[in-house]
Amino acid sequence: MTLLLFTFAYATAQTSGNVAAPSAQQLSRLGLKGATLQKAHDGIWSVRMGKKKSGHIINSTPYAQSIRGYRGATPVLVYVDAGGTVKKLMALQNRETPEYFQDAEPLLRRWVGKQARKAETMNVDVVTGATYSSKGLIGNVRSALKAYREHVK
Repeated sequence: MTLLLFTFAYATAQTSGNVAAPSAQQLSRLGLKGATLQKAHDGIWSVRMGKKKSGHIINSTPYAQSIRGYRGATPVLVYVDAGGTVKKLMALQNRETPEYFQDAEPLLRRWVGKQARKAETMNVDVVTGATYSSKGLIGNVRSALKAYREHVK
């Protein structure tokens, strides 16, 4: 009986949408070394550098649950600055075939420097040979930017 309750609680926690805050290493890769985070919504954190509000980080995981690459989820972190400009994107751990995913990952640079509202609906072509991974990344970025629009701006 206890095992069943534990299993149920574990499954509920996995689907409830609770997403861990970005790690110090992830913040560093996003160019936010030393930043402090405050949860703004599930999968969304307000970023501060010192006393200055610097923007938001969005984890696509809770917003793109039905979006898949070839071998499963292809979540991303998106950093949008205080002015609403996409500054940096980062693919998170996934199960895609590494050689194909490496071909698709450069797509993330296409959103950098764009206003989040326009970037959400940008037309981005998939990478030939890495179609599923590309579609997964594109869908995750769009979902993260939609969540930003709905919950932040």
